[in-house]
Amino acid sequence: MVTMWIVVGLLSVLSIAAVYDTKRRRRVLESSLPAGVSRAGRRRILRERRAEQRAVRAKYVAEHPYLHGGGGDGG
Repeated sequence: MVTMWIVVGLLSVLSIAAVYDTKRRRRVLESSLPAGVSRAGRRRILRERRAEQRAVRAKYVAEHPYLHGGGGDGG
């Protein structure tokens, strides 16, 4: 019973920390936008940034397949 309460407490603390970190990241990301940008402009800029980050991640995974479950000799 005590173990269950410890596990539930840890899960709740981790979920609260994840929500806080997501909000903090969003604030930092949006604070780097130029002032006076319309809502549509903000969305476009953020969408472009996400696309660039996805491209960088995809390039890294393609260059290092052995780190991501691909390639290798199966041994």
